This record gives sequence, structure tokens and C-alpha cells, in this order.
Amino acid sequence: MEPSKRKRVLLTEEQKFQIVSRIETGETVTILSKEFGVGVSAVENMRRDSEKIKEFYAASNGKSAKLRKTMKCANDEELNNVL
Repeated sequence: MEPSKRKRVLLTEEQKFQIVSRIETGETVTILSKEFGVGVSAVENMRRDSEKIKEFYAASNGKSAKLRKTMKCANDEELNNVL
């Protein structure tokens, strides 16, 4: 019998922000990883990138963060700001 492969879970930017906020309040990484269905290393990576996640969430005003799953920015920032 083949071992089952774990399904890849993509979190929205809002969920990542929630995880970072809860880590800062003292919740453990293992509890958060089980609750959100991701690996411990993924939560550790979010803790490491917490500043980037906070900046991106603040820049998006929380609107698009509910739907977005990546922090990709536009190639031409000036054009993006004009639009």
C-alpha cells in the first residue's frame, strides 16, 4: 500500500497575517499548524517573513488579502500606482 501524499494547502494573505499575529501573542507553532492544516515548517517560515507579511497586508488595506494567496507585486510599480 502506497503512503498517502499530503495535499498542498495554500493560505490567503489574511490567514497568514492571522497566524503571524497569533504567534506574536504567544500561541505555539504546533497548535497553529494543526488548526490551519499546514506543516510546522510553513508556520516557521511565516514567522521568519512576518515583516513582509505585515507590510503587504497593510498595503492592501485588507481588501484583496482575503482572496490573494501570493505576495507578487507588479513589475512596474509606477504604472501600478497610477492605476
